[in-house]
Amino acid sequence: MSLTQSGWIALAIAIGFWSSFSAVAVLSHASALAGGWIRRGWLCLAALAFGFGVWTTHFVAMVAETSGRDVSYALRPTVLSLVIAVIGVLPAFAMVLSAPRSVRVRIGAGALVAAAVSAMHFTGMSAIWSARVSYRPMNVVGAVALGLMFAVLALWQINKIHRVRGQIKTAVLLMCCIAAIHFVAMAGTTFSQVLTPLGSDQLIGRDVTLASAGACVLAVAIIFTITLMRQRWRRIHLEAERLRQLADCTIEGLLIHRRGRALWGNSALYAVTGIPAGTIAGYDAALIATQETRGVLERHLEAPSDSVDEIVVLRPDGTERIAEILSRSIQYDGLDAGIIAVRDITDSRRAEAQISRLAYYDPLTGLGNRTLFNERIDHAINDAVVSRRPLALLVIDLDRIKSVNELYGHPFGDQLFQYVAARLSRTVRRNDTVVRLGGDEFAIIQPYAEQPGAAAGLAMRIVQAMARPFEINDVKVSIGASIGVALSGENASTPKALLQAADLALGRAKRDGRNTFCFFEAAMDIKFRERRLLEHDLRQALERAQLTVDYQPLVECFSMRVSGFEALVRWQHDSLGSIAPDDFIPIAEETFLIMQLGRFVLQQACETALTWPDDFTLAVNISPIQFSDPNLADDIIEIIDRLAFPAARLELEVTESVLIEDADRALVALGKLKARGVRIVLDDFGTGYSSLSMLGRFPFDKLKIDRSFVQDLSENGDSEAIVRAILALGNSLNMVVAAEGVENLAQLEVLKAAGCHLVQGFLLGCPTARPLDAVAA
Repeated sequence: MSLTQSGWIALAIAIGFWSSFSAVAVLSHASALAGGWIRRGWLCLAALAFGFGVWTTHFVAMVAETSGRDVSYALRPTVLSLVIAVIGVLPAFAMVLSAPRSVRVRIGAGALVAAAVSAMHFTGMSAIWSARVSYRPMNVVGAVALGLMFAVLALWQINKIHRVRGQIKTAVLLMCCIAAIHFVAMAGTTFSQVLTPLGSDQLIGRDVTLASAGACVLAVAIIFTITLMRQRWRRIHLEAERLRQLADCTIEGLLIHRRGRALWGNSALYAVTGIPAGTIAGYDAALIATQETRGVLERHLEAPSDSVDEIVVLRPDGTERIAEILSRSIQYDGLDAGIIAVRDITDSRRAEAQISRLAYYDPLTGLGNRTLFNERIDHAINDAVVSRRPLALLVIDLDRIKSVNELYGHPFGDQLFQYVAARLSRTVRRNDTVVRLGGDEFAIIQPYAEQPGAAAGLAMRIVQAMARPFEINDVKVSIGASIGVALSGENASTPKALLQAADLALGRAKRDGRNTFCFFEAAMDIKFRERRLLEHDLRQALERAQLTVDYQPLVECFSMRVSGFEALVRWQHDSLGSIAPDDFIPIAEETFLIMQLGRFVLQQACETALTWPDDFTLAVNISPIQFSDPNLADDIIEIIDRLAFPAARLELEVTESVLIEDADRALVALGKLKARGVRIVLDDFGTGYSSLSMLGRFPFDKLKIDRSFVQDLSENGDSEAIVRAILALGNSLNMVVAAEGVENLAQLEVLKAAGCHLVQGFLLGCPTARPLDAVAA
């Protein structure tokens, strides 16, 4: 190969740049890798590329320097120079990649590179055997100094070698380092005194050296090619990884398949199906869905569809998830394929189901609520019309629930409701509907049955089931159930009318003694309509002040002197005439008109009593319903204060049921009134089951013996014994005792003999609007 001296120099410089660029490219790749043997392997390749390049550059340049001379090299120093070049730069490359790239580290690494290149150069020069080599010191110093400068500048760019521009700049500076050391040193080098050659096995000629240099160039080329391929593969891998991460970032699970056979799935798909993405390839995609919804998934696997459908996913652990699916056709690996997007909607469906359950079911018992009842009764009545089979509606009211709550507390009562719901559910058929209408009232819709036999049988089973004791937390309680039954078509044709009919039948069952059932009868409806009309008229009468107050005298038993009067409300209806209090007072209590009625009677009676002598008392009855008003005591005090009526003249008569229903509230109200001087009378004493306990809880001023005991005095010795016992009890407690319902002299004589204080009845005076006229007469 015939090249000029400048040609050999240009080739040497080209080889130096090529090897430097290859080494920098390998370093760039190694810097992107994590620590470990793989990174160390690439560092070794970088050192090989650079060391081979330095060594090749030196010996190719020596061809130009020794042009016209027959130069031989000793084998061992020649090989040693190559080893020095490779091993010398390895720690420098490791430093700039592994350690923090501080100024000190970069200068130190540059010094190592310059030292390795210089050592390689002078070791290679020492291999020349055919001539004695001498150096000019200034050239050596200058060569090493320039090499150090360029090496440091090259490694100063280490942070920029990830870009091609930075790689080229670093490679140029490393090539300058090699060239400076070689050519500046060679400029001060002289050759003299040819020595006697050694044996041929210890020397290599120029051609062998050039061949070795060519092999080094080839090795560098191979390293560079491997680096390029590796970097390309890494870019492809990173791109694939970015695409995979992007796919994993999607909310939907993605499944790519070909003819129903899974090819790939993302991480979100694993969250839905429970099948790891790495094992899904080859999986039969149809098996993801449950048997019931597999057909829906298979349609999407066979022909992609824009429609959004739901499937139930069966996971390997046996759990199920609800998912929406949408499919498309795509190209995958150059072939037709399909992709299915799977979105987990289990939580949203469960939330919807929970909302629906809250809307249609009672949270305490789990039974349907009134909303569900209204929907089911509508459909059931329509079905009954079509099928011509009557529908039965059973309305159930639990007995003695209030007593249970007062005795054991409301949490215990809530548990009792749950036990009741369970028993009711066990007594019905699958197509019957059991609901809790509210409080202690339940209802059952019984369609498609032979009536009335089926309804009667069901009602009897419920009565028997509710009669059995309930055991809760080692406590046994017994309640009961009253049931009203109505049949569609026969009794009513609309939900409202059917429920109203069942309620009327329930009222009849309660009046018949509870713990029984009763069917609706037409007479109940007639009575109900009459009652509704009476309620309407009573409301009108209150608004128009059409009610009046009569007064019945209370007489001292021994002196027969009138001591006061009891106020009794009267209603003279425009068309029906006089209506007994026993007929309209219960209506007033059920509709809460008793609140307005009670205020009217109290105010009217106080205004009238102001015209009486000061020693006459006024007795006014207070309904138990009135005590549900927390302001009852304040309202009574406001009336007597406004009218300036003496509180000591007012007697309020209450029954035992007041204290049984809500003892705490009643005692607070009565205590407040008694503190103002109002006298409190316990009316109808002896008829309640807790009479004696009531006397212990509140200091009443007076007892009134119920008329039922007085009426039998002359004929029933037991009644006389009861009356005498009540009188003895009252005297021992320093209470005045009055007897009501005295209608004949025999009754009066017995009461006198027993020591009764006051008497009241038709024998002693009938109720009248002008009581003072009756007294005067």
